[in-house]
Amino acid sequence: MEIQAGLFPASGPGMLAMPTPSMAVAGPTLRTARERMGMTLQDVAGETRIAVRHLTAIEEGRFDGFAASVYAIGFARNYARMVGISNEWITDCLRDEVTARFDARERFDLGWSGQPARRVHAVRFKRR
Repeated sequence: MEIQAGLFPASGPGMLAMPTPSMAVAGPTLRTARERMGMTLQDVAGETRIAVRHLTAIEEGRFDGFAASVYAIGFARNYARMVGISNEWITDCLRDEVTARFDARERFDLGWSGQPARRVHAVRFKRR
């Protein structure tokens, strides 16, 4: 069996050789695996309980809509498990680049910075 350059050898009979891990191949590989199984994004969403918008973002390599890298990678791992792709492979594809992107994002203060809170005037409603 000849292995194409840039692919891992298949792990067992009937298993596909996987591309060398990178963020650029993660989404297309997940989409291809899903389509080979005859599944739609709605099918995967129903089984994994991951929103279709997140699955679409993973397939397209867009991770800016996730709250943190752990969500992006965790959702990708659940998606991969659903379509028969190794969790280790998808993690290797995404870990470094996704984590770096999130580390470079501007932080926002949730109010837990230790600074005294500003007093906000509450609006009171009259009972009718």
